[in-house]
Amino acid sequence: MSLQRILIKTHHMTSRKKIATITRAAKRLECAVVLKIGSPPGIMLCEGGEGESREWEDVVRKLRYKDMRLMKRELISENKLVSVGLKNGEVMEIDSIKEYAKLLEKDLELYQWWRVAMGYAKDADGSDGET
Repeated sequence: MSLQRILIKTHHMTSRKKIATITRAAKRLECAVVLKIGSPPGIMLCEGGEGESREWEDVVRKLRYKDMRLMKRELISENKLVSVGLKNGEVMEIDSIKEYAKLLEKDLELYQWWRVAMGYAKDADGSDGET
C-alpha cells in the first residue's frame, strides 16, 4: 500500500463544526492527522494510504477554509506520525505553533520536512523544497 503525506495551511481553524468534519473523515479513512487550531495560521498534517489521504483532502477542500494552501503532498515510505505517538484514524488538536513543532520534533526527519514545507527553513541543499 502506498502512503501519502499532505500538509495544508489555512488562515485559521476555529469552527468546531469544520474540525469535527475533518476528525470524522480522518477516523473513517484511517488517516493520522495533526491540527493546529485557534489563532492563525491553521495547519493540517495528514498521513495515510494514498487514496484515503486524497479523499481526506477532498473533504477539507469542500469546507472552503479561508486562504487554504496545499503546502506539500508527497508519497512516503512510512507513516512518521506514528513515530510521534499518533495511530491511524487518530486526530490530535494543538493550539500553538510552538507545541505543534515540539510534537513533530520527536521525529527529526518529519520536523525538518515540516519546517521546509512551511517555508520556515531551507532544505539541506539551500532550496525551499519547491520543485
